[in-house]
Amino acid sequence: MNLLDIGGGFPAPYDRKVRPFPVLARLINKEIDRLFPKNIEILAEPGRFMVATAATLVVKIIGKAVRDGKLCYYVDDGIYGTFSGILFDHCQYHLESFANGRRHLCSVFGPTCDALDTISRAERLPDLPLGALLCSRNVGAYTTASATDFNGMPRAKVVHVNQR
Repeated sequence: MNLLDIGGGFPAPYDRKVRPFPVLARLINKEIDRLFPKNIEILAEPGRFMVATAATLVVKIIGKAVRDGKLCYYVDDGIYGTFSGILFDHCQYHLESFANGRRHLCSVFGPTCDALDTISRAERLPDLPLGALLCSRNVGAYTTASATDFNGMPRAKVVHVNQR
């Protein structure tokens, strides 16, 4: 054997529970050194790791309700759009508010009125008005690629921001 494909599955920093890549790289390198000859060629598929941090999604609150004492927000993108990774990849994208204030445990749903269009049942967000914006970081991998126009909802507009 002269080629080893270690595949993908390299982590993106979706939340604080994800171990930093340098920690995992040390473990992988240690095991490769232990198990394989020095002249072996290593192939990896770090797609998500490389591009997840390339995009941040901004959504607008288009609906709001209190259900069983829990604050629920409805936003203008969902499972059938940019949050498709929840369904296809079991990703947990977290939402952040641009506003300050006391945080409450909230549910967040997409715009389609489909029960599957659930973004999160456990986000800590302040009490926000309709029209307020939320953001979700690290949505650059496998999101727009699997987005649809389901139920007449247009896909999110992609805007390039050059940061220098």
